[in-house]
Amino acid sequence: MKALYKTTSMFESLVKRDWIKLIIWVFGMLAFAASGAGKMEVASSPATASTLYAMFVQNPAMVALFGPTLIKNASHYTIGPIYGQTMTLITAITFAIISIIYVINRTRKEEDDGIAELFRSFPIGKLANTTAVVIELVLLHIVMTLVLAFSIQAQNVTGLNDLGSNLLFASTTSAQGFMWGMIALCLAQIFPESGSAKGATFGLLGLLYIVRMGTDVSHSRLGWLNPLSWSYLTSPYALGHENWLGVLLSLVFAVIVLAAAYLFEIKRDVNAGYLPESGGRIHAKASLLSLPGLLLTLQRKMIIGWFLAVFVLGLVYGSMFSQMSQFINSNATIRAIFVGSATAHQAIVGNFMVTLFSILSIMVAAFAVILLTQMTAEERKNRQEQLYALPISRIKLYLTYIITTIFASAIAQFLAILGIYLEQLGNKNALTFSQVLEPGTIWIVAIIFVISLLSLLVSFVPRLTGIIWGYIGFLLFMSYLGHILALPDWLQKLSIYNYIPKLPIEKMDWTTVSIILVLSVAMMIIALVAYRRRDLING
Repeated sequence: MKALYKTTSMFESLVKRDWIKLIIWVFGMLAFAASGAGKMEVASSPATASTLYAMFVQNPAMVALFGPTLIKNASHYTIGPIYGQTMTLITAITFAIISIIYVINRTRKEEDDGIAELFRSFPIGKLANTTAVVIELVLLHIVMTLVLAFSIQAQNVTGLNDLGSNLLFASTTSAQGFMWGMIALCLAQIFPESGSAKGATFGLLGLLYIVRMGTDVSHSRLGWLNPLSWSYLTSPYALGHENWLGVLLSLVFAVIVLAAAYLFEIKRDVNAGYLPESGGRIHAKASLLSLPGLLLTLQRKMIIGWFLAVFVLGLVYGSMFSQMSQFINSNATIRAIFVGSATAHQAIVGNFMVTLFSILSIMVAAFAVILLTQMTAEERKNRQEQLYALPISRIKLYLTYIITTIFASAIAQFLAILGIYLEQLGNKNALTFSQVLEPGTIWIVAIIFVISLLSLLVSFVPRLTGIIWGYIGFLLFMSYLGHILALPDWLQKLSIYNYIPKLPIEKMDWTTVSIILVLSVAMMIIALVAYRRRDLING
C-alpha cells in the first residue's frame, strides 16, 4: 500500500532513536508497578486486612480514589485483592500518560517542528511514520505485559503468585496504555498543533477519571460505559471475579480509534488540523510588551485549563466529605478502631486530607513542570535567541519563568483547596476555611522544592529535563501507597513529601519547612548562576 511505503525503514529508525528511552520506560514502569508486590505482606494479618477492607472497600472516599472491588467479605480481602484494587487504576493511568506524551511527541509534535515535512521529502508513505509509532507501541506494551507479569510472579508473594492473575493485571494496564496512545494519535489529527492535542487528550483522561469517581461510589456497573474504568473492572487478583472483558474492550476500542486516526491523517495536509486555529489580533495587546505578559499569553490556554481542572477536581473530592461522615457513623468497626465516633471522624477525615492534598499537590507539581520546561522547549526551537536579541538579560528571563511558575502553582493549589471547601459546605461536620487552607497550602513547599530541582536540570543538563517526570512518578507512588507498604526508610527519605508536616494529624514543623525553603532557594540561585554561563541548546 502506497501510504505505508517504507514503514519498516521508519520503524528501524525510530527504534535506533528511542531504544535507550524505551528501556528506561520499561524499567521505570516495572519499578512503579511491581516493586510494591513484595511489600504487600504487611497486610497479611487478618486484623490488618479487616481494617483495610473497612477503609478501602466501605469508605466511599477511598473507593473514589482507588476504584471499587467485587470482594464483599472482609475475610476474603487478602493481599491479592488489596494489591489489585490499589494498584490497577494508578498503574493504568501512569501507562496512559506516558503513552499520550510519547505518541504526540513522535507524531504531531514532529510535524510542528518540521521533521515530518523533511521525512516526506523522501519517497515515504504518508502513514509510514504513524504506523511505525503504532508498531513500536504495540511491541513495547507486549514486552511490558510479560516483564511486569513475570516480575510479580518471581517475587512469589502469597496471594500474588497466580500467573493468570498477574497476566490479567499486566494486560489490563498495558491495554489501557496502548488505548490512550491511540486516542492521543486520533486527537493529534483533529487539533491544529501538538500542544492543543496533548491538552485535549489529558483533558479527556481527567474528565473520565472524575466521571468514574461518581459511578464507582454509587453505580459501579455504569463504569462499563467508561473506557478508563475497563482497567480495574477486570478485577485482577479477585479470584472468582476476574474478567478479561475489560482488556478485550480496550484493545477493540484502540483499533477503532486507530482506524479513525488513519482516516483523518490520510485526508489532511501536513501541519494542518480539522479544527481551525483562532485568528490573531491586528494589533498586539499591551501585555505583550512585557516579558511576563508574553510568557503568560503564550501559555494562557494551558494555564486556564489546569486552573479549571484542579478546581473541578477539588469540588469532586469535596463532595466525598459528606459520604465519609455517613460511612463513619454507620461503621462500628471504624468507630472501634479509633475509639469513639468523634475521634473516628477526626482521624479518618485527617488522614484522607493528607492523602488528598498530597496527590493534588503532585498534580500541581506536574503543572509546574510543564510550565517551566517550556523554557528549554523554546530554546530547542531557537526562539530564545530572538528574545536575547532584545535588551533582555538571562537573569530576567530565568527569574520570570521561575516566578511565574511558582505563582501559577500556588494559585492552582489554592483553587483546589477552594473547590474542596465550597463543595463540603452544608455538611453536618463541615470544615472551616482555615481547617482546609492550612493542610492544603503546606504542600506548596514541596511543589517549590520540585521546581528548584527542575531549575537545576534546566541549567546543567537541559536536554535531560524529562528526568524530573521520574521523580514526579516516584512521589505519586509514595503518596498513593507509601502508607500501606512497609518500604525501607532510605527510600521514604528520598521523597520530599516525607518531610512535609502532615496537617492536620501532625503538628506544624516550622524548622523543617524553613530548611526545605532555604534549600530550594539555594538550588535556584545555583541554577541561575549556571544558566548565565551555559550555551543555548539548539534542536
